[in-house]
Amino acid sequence: MTTPNLTEDVLAQFEASKELVAALEEAWADEGHPLLTEGGATGKALVPHPLVKMLAEARRDVARYARQLGPKASRGPAPAAVVRAKIGKAPSSKRRLKAVGE
Repeated sequence: MTTPNLTEDVLAQFEASKELVAALEEAWADEGHPLLTEGGATGKALVPHPLVKMLAEARRDVARYARQLGPKASRGPAPAAVVRAKIGKAPSSKRRLKAVGE
């Protein structure tokens, strides 16, 4: 069994999503760019046109795949398990206690 190349899979989905956006934009333009249509339970209420919703979802998919293919964002320096000071010992640790008789 071979391991799928995730980058190639994401790239294929990205290309397919871009083609879907283009097809939806063309269909929406052919209908005159409608924003609302009659629908709902009664079939007479004004509701968002289905192509508007489909186009928004397809554009969201394109953006998501583009983020997956783009450079990874830097999240800062590598985390350290122990924070270490870059200075010497504290003065209190250098003091010696003198015995009473000294």
